Amino acid sequence: MTTASVKLVLIGASGVGKTSLAQLLSAKLDLALIPELAREACHQMGYQNPTEVPDQEQFRALLLEKQLLREAEHESFVADRCSIDCWVMWQRWQLCSAMTYTTEAYYKTCRGQAERYTHVIYIPPLFSPQEDAFRWTDADYIKQIDRLTRLTLYDWELWDRTYTIKSAEISERVQEVTSWLEVSNANG
Repeated sequence: MTTASVKLVLIGASGVGKTSLAQLLSAKLDLALIPELAREACHQMGYQNPTEVPDQEQFRALLLEKQLLREAEHESFVADRCSIDCWVMWQRWQLCSAMTYTTEAYYKTCRGQAERYTHVIYIPPLFSPQEDAFRWTDADYIKQIDRLTRLTLYDWELWDRTYTIKSAEISERVQEVTSWLEVSNANG
């Protein structure tokens, strides 16, 4: 598979296996890995997890800025999270301020960046997430994020470049994605 200008992003709720799959795909495809950036941002701000950050709107804006900067550093990459996730989280946590100029600007930035992604890997919840004292693992929260993720893919018309993971096993996931990429490149 040629990896010229491949911008492959993994999306989904917390604890669905994005990080493990992103690391394996990065190595297998010889693409730069953009890690999940929320932990780094939290720790740089002096917090252990996002719930401790007092200004959530500022935190989400910072995450989007970091994501865009990191993606701009690479012609091709595999990203564990992306602007699609940023928008999903903004929707979930900024629901009461949905009709603001700030929200509209955030939306436009996220959607514009999403247009640049060549391949989207959507990972639905296929097993219970492991608790790690950082991410939310509540079952209802996972369902909310998953629903918002699917709605965003639909609303932004990204399904034609999206592959939905079917297996819970990591080795099978890698095979699923690489097979899909081969077919996608052959057709494309």
